[in-house]
Amino acid sequence: MKQYDDVRATIPADATSKRAHIIGGGIAGLAAAVFLIDDGGMLGQNITIYESLPVVGGSMDGTKIQTPYGFGYQNRGERELEPYMECLWYLCKKIPSIDTPGRTVLEETVTANKDDQIDSKMRILWQQGKSYEKVHDFRTSPALQKKMMALLTTSEADLVDMTVDDFFGKLAPEFYSSSLWICFHSMLAFKNYHSVLEVKRYLIRFIQHNPGIDRLQGILHTKYNEFDSIIKPIRAWLLDCGVTMRTNFHVDDINMTDDNNTATAIVGTTDGQQTTVPVDSTDLVILTNGSMTQNSSYGDNTHVAATNRDTKDRGVFSIWEKLAARDAKFGQPAKFLSDVDKTKWMSVLVTVKKYPEFYKQLYAQTHNTVGKTTGCITIQDSAWDISFVCYPKYYPDQADDEDVFFFDGLYGENKGDYVKKPMADCTGEEILTEFLYHLGLLDLKDEMLKHVYISTCMMPYITSQFMPRNLTDRPHVIPDGVTNLALIGQYVELPGDVVFTVETSVRTAMIAAYGLLKLDKPVVPIYEGQYDVRVLVACLRKFIGKDTLTVADLPKINPLKLNATMDELLAAINAVPEIAPTDNVY
Repeated sequence: MKQYDDVRATIPADATSKRAHIIGGGIAGLAAAVFLIDDGGMLGQNITIYESLPVVGGSMDGTKIQTPYGFGYQNRGERELEPYMECLWYLCKKIPSIDTPGRTVLEETVTANKDDQIDSKMRILWQQGKSYEKVHDFRTSPALQKKMMALLTTSEADLVDMTVDDFFGKLAPEFYSSSLWICFHSMLAFKNYHSVLEVKRYLIRFIQHNPGIDRLQGILHTKYNEFDSIIKPIRAWLLDCGVTMRTNFHVDDINMTDDNNTATAIVGTTDGQQTTVPVDSTDLVILTNGSMTQNSSYGDNTHVAATNRDTKDRGVFSIWEKLAARDAKFGQPAKFLSDVDKTKWMSVLVTVKKYPEFYKQLYAQTHNTVGKTTGCITIQDSAWDISFVCYPKYYPDQADDEDVFFFDGLYGENKGDYVKKPMADCTGEEILTEFLYHLGLLDLKDEMLKHVYISTCMMPYITSQFMPRNLTDRPHVIPDGVTNLALIGQYVELPGDVVFTVETSVRTAMIAAYGLLKLDKPVVPIYEGQYDVRVLVACLRKFIGKDTLTVADLPKINPLKLNATMDELLAAINAVPEIAPTDNVY
């Protein structure tokens, strides 16, 4: 019986008298509140969540809106989930589903994936709708194989402030044209000037998906969009527990003691009035210190989504900047926020009304089944580096004659191949035209434009968490010496795990809740597939391109260097960490 799953912690004696102030109502903040109540024994009525937007949910948004076209949905992003997001599924196990009475969010999600399992029939397309057949061939030159192995074995300390370009050097062109990179970077939004340290972490953290990455086998989805399937149930559960959610509350700063170790007040603005919320030394303050969707702006069919470059008001980023200016233990936010042109890209959500011809042709072209989720499909020869996903029913109130699909342009700063403009300068109709061109479906454009609402969104900081960095540039969840403040979300240091995932938000929330309450309950361990010999063998087969290995496939050993080779092998074996002590895991 795993202690983190079924055995409850001893509730601290003062848990019911403690108060908590959670700044940021995204999934991290909501998860922190759940853990404080359900694992930590705190009373919901003693917890307040402060959110600057009109609704909680943060980046995991999704709603139907009134538009000049009479209908339409709006979503800034789309998430890729997987079975080993252990903290997320631990959270979802606690929360009753709204859409499926009698089931938890976890149970509902499991059923949704049994009914609609992602298996991308066309992971990559090019040449206006043709299948990119090389996507299944992961073989590379011996030189690149050696370099990739070096990346996996190089210490993180030797990769600080280094880009992907920097690390691969002359081998970069071959690496960027490899099927691994095409599949990998398009799923995760990595660019060649991003942190190679973060790329290394991703390659290790999700090594179990390498054998099936060209078909997206093992990628999961919720029943509907994540707002309806995860955020709304958590919000309902927290409200039932008595949690206060102060929306439209803009937190400007956190006052600290002179040593910057204890929070004393929250300074904010609501209804145009500045207010100060006193914080006792025994209170808990949990801050989401950055949002990837901060300062997002929207466009539509005929309007361009502006790029917000304002540096004076960056929401929770501004709070983090003020903390960091006072004390180095809060990190270096400038490393992530200083170059909007390298951290921005655009997403597009298209609602198609009473025009089934588009989905019919698109699904036929991509060899997928209408009524099933396609999984991420990337357009290999798109200058904007477009990737898209089609859903059978993404919103619970979505009508039978409405279809919804999402896409983004990772390199939208480039001029389009058909619409000769950067994506950021285009209206929704121009962006959709470029998309249809790459599908070879331009003949549908004129009629399709009569049936669509196109929600475009420019996000200035969407990949800011990937910028090259040092190991100290992101603060710890609970910085050294701090007594009642924790930082959560995508901009804290999480050894062994990655950013830009829902799991990161939930894991940091768990660390914050357990750490501030000093619970005798371990944080759910990170899955480490790199130590599973079955995973390693499956990866080896994938990269060699054979189902069965032969002696010729094994590394060549120079008899004259046998002792050195044995030393390297021994060092690798000794580098494998010990199994966690039973009192910490079971």
